[in-house]
Amino acid sequence: MRLNEMQSSNSTTLADNYGDFDDWIEIHNPTNDSIEIGGLVLKDQVDTWAIPQGDPSTFLPPHGYFLLWADDQEFQGIFHTNFKLASGGEFLGLYESDSITLIDSITIAALSPNQSYIRCESDWLISNLPSPLNQNECSAKLDEFETIDDIIKLEWTSDGFLVINIINDKFVKGHISLFSIEGKKLTECFLNQQTTILDFQKKNSGTYLVIVTTGNTTFSRRILISE
Repeated sequence: MRLNEMQSSNSTTLADNYGDFDDWIEIHNPTNDSIEIGGLVLKDQVDTWAIPQGDPSTFLPPHGYFLLWADDQEFQGIFHTNFKLASGGEFLGLYESDSITLIDSITIAALSPNQSYIRCESDWLISNLPSPLNQNECSAKLDEFETIDDIIKLEWTSDGFLVINIINDKFVKGHISLFSIEGKKLTECFLNQQTTILDFQKKNSGTYLVIVTTGNTTFSRRILISE
C-alpha cells in the first residue's frame, strides 16, 4: 500500500460529489492481493485523520486505486478528510491504525494549479497530466532528466557532511532540500556548481528525504543514514 498521487491546487481536474474542485490524495495497492485500507491513518504536519472502516470500497483489489478528498469538509462524506493540502508543499504520511507505524510518506512539492505530484518508480515528479484513479503518466516528463540519479550523486562523509556532485553536463542549475522523514526541512541550497557540500554534522541515523528541483520538475529520493 502506498501514496501514489496528490493534487493541492485542483482547479478543473476533477470535481467531488458536491461539484467542488478540491485537493485529493490517491492511494494505490501495487500488490497482487486485495488489501483493506479502512482504519489506516493520514497525517500532514498538523492534522491526523483515519480512513473510515466498514465501507466495502475500502477493500482495494490487486493494483487498485482509491481517492480521498483533502478538503477539510468531513460533513460532505466519509472520504472527505479534516485537512487540506498546502499548495506550497508539505509533509504527508500514511500510517497503520496505531498512528505510529509508518507505511509511506512524502514531502509534497509546491504545485501550480492543475499540476499533480506523482510517484514514478522510486522518484516523485510534478506532472501536468494528473491521472486520478489511473496509472500515472510517468512518460510525460517535464524536462530531459529521468530520475534524480541522472543529475546528482550523493555521498555522506564520516564527519557529517553531505557531498552533492553534479554528474550531468546538461544540468545548468537547480535547488536541493533535505527533509526529515516527518517533513521538517533541515537545510537547502542552490545547485550551481559542480560540487556542493552541506554541513549536517548533527545528523542522527535514520531515513531522510532529498528533493531536487530543476526547471518545472521535482525529483525526490529517500536516503538511509546509519551511525
